[in-house]
Amino acid sequence: MKLSKGDKMERKLMKCGDTASGIYRDKDGVEKLVCVSCAGIVDGAYEVAEEVPSLEGRIATCSYGCGSSTESKVSLPFFRSRPDSATDDFYCGCFGWD
Repeated sequence: MKLSKGDKMERKLMKCGDTASGIYRDKDGVEKLVCVSCAGIVDGAYEVAEEVPSLEGRIATCSYGCGSSTESKVSLPFFRSRPDSATDDFYCGCFGWD
């Protein structure tokens, strides 16, 4: 995977349950997706999930507690699949994007 300036990163669900939020280069110089929030802390942060759980009928709520909610989908910013919870998480931008 090679990204040029201005390219958008493809959103993939990682085994940690979050969407990829960054790219790193492995020891061989190969660029790979990573969940930056979980990297080095949670297993699966460096591995793309083989399957995406069914999100049909699920709702994602903003993890910052602003009350925003929307239909769950992997393309949401900072999406986190929480199959054992009533809702999934995402970030709606309520505190800005800087």
